[in-house]
Amino acid sequence: MDNAKFLIRFFLLSLLLVAGMKTDAQVRPGVKFGVSTPDVHPKDIIIRDEQGIEYYRIIVKDAKYGIHGGAFLQIQLGGFFLQPEILYNSTKVEYRIDSIPSNSQDVFTDTYRNVDFPLMIGLKSGPVRIGGGPVGHLYIDSDSGFSKYEGFNAFVEDLTWGWQAGVGLDVWKLHVDLRYEGNFSKLGDQITFFDKEFDFATNNNKMIASLGFSF
Repeated sequence: MDNAKFLIRFFLLSLLLVAGMKTDAQVRPGVKFGVSTPDVHPKDIIIRDEQGIEYYRIIVKDAKYGIHGGAFLQIQLGGFFLQPEILYNSTKVEYRIDSIPSNSQDVFTDTYRNVDFPLMIGLKSGPVRIGGGPVGHLYIDSDSGFSKYEGFNAFVEDLTWGWQAGVGLDVWKLHVDLRYEGNFSKLGDQITFFDKEFDFATNNNKMIASLGFSF
């Protein structure tokens, strides 16, 4: 919960700072939703037991589309804007795991749920926005198919960080965004077998498209 409090305070502090900068700032609250598509290039993971014998081979079959939805607050100061957001985000990854001892294969889908806190800062000219900023991912929960395999222990960081950059278009009360998200965490870095941590040697990056409505 310390991470959650930190993000909420960071979110509120950014609003207070902007509110104190200029009294004629244009403020537009709204809601948004959208989808994301992964931009990852995963390598296979080879799991070995305590004796160093190959035990599992894990392959990413499909990093699926994710969905998100939540609220934003767009604050315009002349030709600049600040846009903090709070979003519920759900993503899915389909894995194939080859079990060497039993000579068997299994395919399953893991679902990961986060609350995301992007903070976009940039330039605004007419209806067009260009900006970027940090994004925090607060872990909520997940449904993992790995839990039935011998030697697996879940290890998930409560808070991870990344960045977003992109363009937006504001027409009346309609807001369209296209962004690229880069993350400092690796895809699959929650995978721990036989007390060893693994990942797919690729950052968990994605393309994000959103549609919003302001009040």
